[in-house]
Amino acid sequence: MARPEMMAIGDSVFNGVRSMTISPELAQWSVPAQVARALNVPFVIPDYPRHVILNVEDWLRQLPNVFGIADDIERNILFWESRPLSRLPQFDNIAIASSSYRDLYARTWETAQDEIDGLRGSLGADFSKVNHRLAELCMAFNTRFLLNPMGDMTAPALSPLEIVARRQPRRLLVNIGGNNGLWNMAFAAEASNGAGGADGPFNASDLADLSTLITGLKALPASVEHIYLNALPLPSGSANMSPTPGFAGESKPGSGRYYPLYENRFGFGYGTLTAEQMRVNDDTVHAVNEFAEREASSDPRIHIVRIDRAFGAYDFKASDEAQVVRTSDGRVLSNLMIQGPSLFDPRRWRGGLDSLDGMHPTLVGYAIMAQAILGAIRNHEGVVATTPPDLEVAYRADTLLQNLPSSWDLVLSISRDLRRAMAALAPPVSPEHAAVGRFLGAVQFKYD
Repeated sequence: MARPEMMAIGDSVFNGVRSMTISPELAQWSVPAQVARALNVPFVIPDYPRHVILNVEDWLRQLPNVFGIADDIERNILFWESRPLSRLPQFDNIAIASSSYRDLYARTWETAQDEIDGLRGSLGADFSKVNHRLAELCMAFNTRFLLNPMGDMTAPALSPLEIVARRQPRRLLVNIGGNNGLWNMAFAAEASNGAGGADGPFNASDLADLSTLITGLKALPASVEHIYLNALPLPSGSANMSPTPGFAGESKPGSGRYYPLYENRFGFGYGTLTAEQMRVNDDTVHAVNEFAEREASSDPRIHIVRIDRAFGAYDFKASDEAQVVRTSDGRVLSNLMIQGPSLFDPRRWRGGLDSLDGMHPTLVGYAIMAQAILGAIRNHEGVVATTPPDLEVAYRADTLLQNLPSSWDLVLSISRDLRRAMAALAPPVSPEHAAVGRFLGAVQFKYD
């Protein structure tokens, strides 16, 4: 096969995940896919035969049928365990959801197969079995498919970085680091101890892995002419980290400032962060971005893409002066937690740049990322996009934004009540709470 013009490695953000789900349709709208279309370059996108186990948006539309959701999980597990094959020998986008720094140079289809073999038979429709092993299984199935799409058991077991070294694309896009700390800080409301500390998000081990990864990027053949490494966005800008209800009605603090108290608006456990803790979390990510920039500075091929600044310009949650996306049908999309029309206010609309989990972007949010990467490509290569991403086109193509599950607002409200009560060891027992609790149990997965 001819040498690729461009490849991409990384985590769920480059994989194309929305609302914790990756599917054939979402893969077509991943950030690297949007960049390739804008530049009009060949780019082989994963041809998933179906979503990889999780299908959160569809499951919300099935509520309160939690038993149907459980059946769907079991069917999906059995489907992926049957080793479905691609029609394509290899992909140009081999970003794998849940990946950490280390996974990009140590994870292979063979290690994934070992994980699948170890998990075989331990999962099923029983929520108590699914809960804490689902992330491992999703990642293992996804890895095996992306790194060995034809299912060739004699194929060499290569990591994403080794595959890039072998195929030698002219341009490489990289997005990584969310699962080393950003997810914990912005989804689980975990407070950082600072970059490079003994434990916690982006600890000393994480930074050592990042250094090893960048060393690996530097070691790529000279024929890999340009490497675009995304900076990480700030946790305070995620939709999921919302001011607690007592402070949500106050005046916005302004760009670079903080509400007195935040909560994780959606999640599997309940947590809060003070303004000082949120500032430390943001400072930690600033420090990680600066560390990556220093580590990469000796190789002129590595360019840091300031995704943090791109999304920072859209921090409407903190400031009315921030940018928003105004759609042709009158909606205003922002980094608030997504909520749709209600019986009392059918014209209401909140959020829209982040999907239901408040972390992974919608197609519109991904288009904003693609615009930032294309800007870096223009600056460093002088290559101008022939068809730059259009936010209105992305909005029209986004099935979540066009058809928000009718149960979502209720699930969002009850899930917070339920998580708060569980944190206080006093779980509510109403039927609505029970249904949402079982739904959360069905979709729960853990990032380590």
